[in-house]
Amino acid sequence: MSFYTQFAEYYETIFPFSETVYAFLRRYISPGSRCLDVGCGTGHYAGKLAEEGFHATGIDLDAAMIAHAKTHYPQAIFRTMNMLDIAPHSPTPYSLLPTPFDAIFCIGNTAAHLAQAQFMTFLAAVRQTLTPGGTWVLQVMNWDYVLTQPSLAFPVITAENGVTFYREYRDVAEHQVTFHTRLEAGGTTVFEDAVILYPLHSAQIIEAHTQIGFTCIGHFANYGRSPFDPHTFSANIFVFEKAEKPSPSQT
Repeated sequence: MSFYTQFAEYYETIFPFSETVYAFLRRYISPGSRCLDVGCGTGHYAGKLAEEGFHATGIDLDAAMIAHAKTHYPQAIFRTMNMLDIAPHSPTPYSLLPTPFDAIFCIGNTAAHLAQAQFMTFLAAVRQTLTPGGTWVLQVMNWDYVLTQPSLAFPVITAENGVTFYREYRDVAEHQVTFHTRLEAGGTTVFEDAVILYPLHSAQIIEAHTQIGFTCIGHFANYGRSPFDPHTFSANIFVFEKAEKPSPSQT
C-alpha cells in the first residue's frame, strides 16, 4: 500500500480546502473554462470549480484519492491516471479526457516526483493539451532555497482532532532530495514513508518552459501573490501562458 493510499482518509484534515489557493486559481481561470487539476488528491479544488459551473476534471495516480473525490464531488470528472499520460495521443486507455483544456494546474509540489526527462515530457503533454493562449499554473517548493540546506524540517501540522503530520527533506542534493513523512493519530504512528523528489532551480523551470513553448506571466512565493524570493523558505508558484508557437527546438 502506497503512502498516498494510506494518506487518503487524512488528506482533507491535513490539507483542507483553502480559499486563498482557490482565489488564486480562479484569477487565472476564465468563466466557462475547461480545466484540469493534475495531482488532484481528494479533489476539492476541481470539485469546487465544478460546483461553480466550470468543466472541471481531476486526475491522480492514487485510486483511493480518486475514490474519495468521486464520492464527495460528483459534479467534476475524476480519473485515476499518471500525469505523464495526459497528452491527447497517449497510448494509455486512461488518457480519455475531455480535452482540450483552457487551464491546467498542478500544485502541492506534485511535479517534483518527476525526474528531469519525465518533467520535460510532462510539459510537452501539458502544452499539447492546452488551447491556444491557455493558462498553466505550476507550484513546487522553492528549491533555490532548499538546495542551500543540508536538510529541512517543515512546520508540524497539528489538526483539531489530534492528527499530527511531520515532513522533512533529508539528504538534500542537486539531483535529488529524500522526502520523509510521518503521520500520528492519538500519539500512535499511523504511517511513515520516504520518497525521492527531483528538485529544479527556478531558472531551470523557466528555461524548460521556454523551450517547450510557454511564456511566464507570473512568479510568486505564495498564493497571496507575494513576489518570489529565492532566499526564503516558501512555495514556488509559476503562471505560464501557452505561446502561439513552440520554440524552434520543438517544431
